[in-house]
Amino acid sequence: MLMEFRASIEQYGKIVHFSKGQRIYQAGEEVKNVYYIMEGLVKLADDAKDGQTVTIALLYPGNLFGFLERFNGEIEYSRYSVALTNTKLVAIPIEVLLQQSGNSIIEQSLVLTLIKQLSEAHELIFVHSKMTVEERLRWLLKKLAKDVNGVLTVDIPLTHEEISFMLGCSRQKITMYLNKWKKEGRIQYERGNIQLLHIDQPV
Repeated sequence: MLMEFRASIEQYGKIVHFSKGQRIYQAGEEVKNVYYIMEGLVKLADDAKDGQTVTIALLYPGNLFGFLERFNGEIEYSRYSVALTNTKLVAIPIEVLLQQSGNSIIEQSLVLTLIKQLSEAHELIFVHSKMTVEERLRWLLKKLAKDVNGVLTVDIPLTHEEISFMLGCSRQKITMYLNKWKKEGRIQYERGNIQLLHIDQPV
């Protein structure tokens, strides 16, 4: 169904590119487009009252985002989105998507996207409220890792500051734990490439 949906989506929108760190849309901006991720990693986030960035969801290729507010009857985005890596998206005008609401492939994909985003949001709430910073970092690295020649590897070029924004902690703590794990042989870490060797082994 994914291939059918991707082919269907591409005919209604246009390809757009965002550089790493670039905002895709701002909170308070009018909802004009829905976005489908073809390549890259996107963060949905909000700013708490204390000024701390709160990550709502991490989105990957195959995810659709930017439509929830409009489906709730709102005309402006309530959160902002940022490209965490160089990102390739399909931008679909929201009105075009609404006109295709009878398309079974699109409807099924929207429902699956809603379920996935709600699950991600609940997981992030649990992570931020129940886990220590060290546990949060371990969880995030495992979530971002892919199997490369039998080794779980994070090859997304995220800075320590970007990781700290996602996990709601200081950049110094991220640096401290990564250096500690590298010294202990739990990870290999060079230029944004992190190999998870023994990240779950007891201290």
